[in-house]
Amino acid sequence: MTDEAKILQATEYAEVSTSDAASETKKRKEPPEGMSRNAWKREQKKQKWLSEKDERHRYKKQLQKQKKAEKREQRLAATNTTPEEVEETDASVLAKERQALDEKRKPKRDDAELAPITILIDCGFDHMMTEKEQMSLSLQVTRCYSENRRAMRPCSLKVSSFNGSLLERFEGPNKAQYKSWKNIVFESGEYVVPENEEERSRMIYLSSDSDETLNELEDNMTYIIGGIVDKGRHKNLCQNKAISQQIKTAKLPISEFIKISGRHVLTTNHVVEIMLKWLEVRDWKLAFEAIIPPRKKPGFESAKQRQKRKRADGKEGSTEDGDEDAIEESTPDAEPTVTSDTAVD
Repeated sequence: MTDEAKILQATEYAEVSTSDAASETKKRKEPPEGMSRNAWKREQKKQKWLSEKDERHRYKKQLQKQKKAEKREQRLAATNTTPEEVEETDASVLAKERQALDEKRKPKRDDAELAPITILIDCGFDHMMTEKEQMSLSLQVTRCYSENRRAMRPCSLKVSSFNGSLLERFEGPNKAQYKSWKNIVFESGEYVVPENEEERSRMIYLSSDSDETLNELEDNMTYIIGGIVDKGRHKNLCQNKAISQQIKTAKLPISEFIKISGRHVLTTNHVVEIMLKWLEVRDWKLAFEAIIPPRKKPGFESAKQRQKRKRADGKEGSTEDGDEDAIEESTPDAEPTVTSDTAVD
């Protein structure tokens, strides 16, 4: 093929590609007004995921039945037993597993006497969270209710600013189960701040940024917990809100009883669980040790971090073994260098 023919062929291909791209651009729908293209794509993916939810559920159930049938056939072939004997064995094993699970779970204590305090979860930060963080908060609120219902000394729970995305999630994916919950009150608006100073003094907003420390949980008090998941983006958020409302603030005495790595910021449900545990044992140290997750404690190493460290140790070992002579020859009079890891809080 001559050079002229090659140039002509390349020009024709470029024209075809340009026309295809132009037609593809015309076919592409533009996002609604006021919405970015990325946000529109996320919304489309969400709608597609919701529309295929029932189909995924059916496929999962079918796959489970298939695996169960395969295991059953394998047991029949391996033990030479009849199908009836296998069914009896499966039933007995399932009954034992359920019994063990029931024993492991905390019993529901609907008849337990309520402690004379109120824990209020302030969810008035919906607009400051991403969709994923809003979903996480809904799970934390559910966990708070579950732990309070099983606590030895439960207390009255309140959820304020129960609206927006949080309400949509409880009404939608959670199928409005919250309407049958006990010892909890959901308020669509902001919590009411009393004008009377004496009544306002019975409220304390918990904040890790406070200068005051909470020594004990007092009767007839309302403890407010900020219901927000922000990964530390908004500093002093709850502290500033409480100050603007002339509400006292306090922080849990974490540093006095236990060491944790990083900021002393816990999830909403962990704060509630710590308070419920304190009401049971009246000991902050025991409460912190029982509830604070291991990842918050110094020296904790996740599986990913452990694998990374092992790979690094392996590389250092191979370097020391393979290049030891070369290092000694290049720096015969050099003093050894000591490297230390410094933990930054």
